[in-house]
Amino acid sequence: MIIQINPLDTIFFRDGKPFTMAEDTWSDTIFPPYPSVIYGAIRSAYFSEHIDELEKAGNDNDLTKSLKIKGIYYGIGIDVYFPLPLDCVKEKNNNDKQIKVTALTMGKNNSQNNCLTEYLLSDKNERKVENVPDGLIRKSMFQKYLDDASESFQIQKINDYVISEPKVGIGRSAATHSIEESKLYRVGMKRLEGKSGVRLSIVVDFEGLDLPENGLIKLGGEGKAANYKKYKNNISVDAPKFEQNEKRFKMILTTPAIFTNGWLPSWIDKKTLEGDYNGLKLKLLTAAIGKPINIGGFDMKAKRPKAMFKAVPAGSVYYFKIAEGDIRKIISLFHQKAISDVYPEQGFGIAYVGKTKEDVKI
Repeated sequence: MIIQINPLDTIFFRDGKPFTMAEDTWSDTIFPPYPSVIYGAIRSAYFSEHIDELEKAGNDNDLTKSLKIKGIYYGIGIDVYFPLPLDCVKEKNNNDKQIKVTALTMGKNNSQNNCLTEYLLSDKNERKVENVPDGLIRKSMFQKYLDDASESFQIQKINDYVISEPKVGIGRSAATHSIEESKLYRVGMKRLEGKSGVRLSIVVDFEGLDLPENGLIKLGGEGKAANYKKYKNNISVDAPKFEQNEKRFKMILTTPAIFTNGWLPSWIDKKTLEGDYNGLKLKLLTAAIGKPINIGGFDMKAKRPKAMFKAVPAGSVYYFKIAEGDIRKIISLFHQKAISDVYPEQGFGIAYVGKTKEDVKI
């Protein structure tokens, strides 16, 4: 089932930083929300329709345990967008939204890499370039990007469709409901609406749980209301066609991934950068990795914070070479699959497979 979520008011999504009134005065907010937030919202929406099953939450017979998020996207108008891959760049200090794809190279000039690998990603024209951290790429262009059929394209930016509306509050005593000293705070609320009035929505593809075709859902901090409806447009993105003699591909994360080896998936050796994934032997050539993000949460049943993880952000890209095996197997292993070592069912680490040019001998 695919649903489109539209908040009815401002929303607030906490980052992983702890916040305690009297110790902090500003509570940071993020957008987009982590997959775990969406996962929890869908579960809550199900229980709101099946109150009699709420006591089963977290137990072995909890029907929501079969919930699996297959994709998280962003709707603008009639189009669907993906996070911009981090091997895509714009010219530095240029506000134009024209983006180019970097190339695999042995050189070190203007490299977009932030990991220690033999090969690098650089701009072909050796310009000074930079990433667009809040970039979005339209589905049709993302398809061309995966097929390696476009070297430049236009993008959208999340910040053009998110308005900040800070909220000031003060803590009150639970016993007397009177205000307490030193508990003034400010929260960075967000409203999903562009300057032109075009709204940004969250589109979620999931399976294992049935919801009505439309309804209300609680989203983020303070349980703000949002409406959702069944999304009827096609979102699927085809995998590229690989020839048997091809040996290289790239893997793009469209949601954050939690790996037990930090920025590396657990099946890749830290020293050799080689690994075996379900019978396919791979060599990591290079990667464009974003700044790590903290993933936490609160366990409502245990009434305590969940374990904190550092995650690789959405948009991160890994370049691989096939050391042994058929490259055509990568489609069934990686394309639109959740490869996160932790919480893959919640939609962490959803990957797509793309082609790379064979202009560097490896």
